[in-house]
Amino acid sequence: MGSHHHVARKNILHFDDLREQFGEPGQQESEGHRDILGQHYIHLLAELAQIVEHQWRSGLRRGLIKGFLLSGPPGTGKTTLARRLAYELCLRFHQPAEAASVVLAFVDGGEVARSRYGESEERIMDLFAHAKAGFTAAEQRSVILFDDVESIFMARGSEHAKEWHFSQDSVFFHAIDELDTSRSVVVLTSNRPDLVDDAIRDRFLTYHMDYPDPETLVEIAINLASLQQFPPEQLARLEGRIRDAMRSKSVRSMRDAQRVVIQQYIKDLLGTPSLAQTTSLPSS
Repeated sequence: MGSHHHVARKNILHFDDLREQFGEPGQQESEGHRDILGQHYIHLLAELAQIVEHQWRSGLRRGLIKGFLLSGPPGTGKTTLARRLAYELCLRFHQPAEAASVVLAFVDGGEVARSRYGESEERIMDLFAHAKAGFTAAEQRSVILFDDVESIFMARGSEHAKEWHFSQDSVFFHAIDELDTSRSVVVLTSNRPDLVDDAIRDRFLTYHMDYPDPETLVEIAINLASLQQFPPEQLARLEGRIRDAMRSKSVRSMRDAQRVVIQQYIKDLLGTPSLAQTTSLPSS
């Protein structure tokens, strides 16, 4: 296909793009790549991938599962899991000599929202038409990720919903109902599933992603610090700080853990705490 169909070029991710983020299979620990961590996330990834693989290999054009809604607080890994699902499907369906393979199409509100009446609806229809044809090659499979979906397809009963939300939602419903599930799957993420229209939730399998358990948070922080080549003594100090912060409830999400790593990285680099503004994380 000749264009990227209202999805920015940087938001069409191919096998090599996803491999750069997650690394070669089996090399994540030995070479410090960032694969997903924690048994809950690993089991969830396996379930999603198995469902999609079955529909794709079975050629089920009108499969029962159109996609998944991943809900939960910010910083719990929803978008990362969706990207890792796309990479997992790339690994299972990748053909090195073929351009088709699998791509991830990342869609945010800016890709869809337009001020002129009817233009947003046209963009939604165009997006799904090109998913059917292949975003960058014929016969291409795709994972279509709508991030923070409540900002795009708002519940029709919401006090913030406008008339054009109703029209957008209706176009989206129709596109999902007509989705070729033998070659595409849709993943939605939401921090506020209560703002997502019931008719959208009814069309997707919903998974709630809560804050990671303490050991997973520690593992995430240590893995991130290892990527920055923290020496062993700094890793030990970081682990202690993360555990203290979790006991005081000041670190709960992956994003919180990342902030602690950044704070310690800057402090060890400068020899003094940074003057940068941060959230209310514990000092060390």
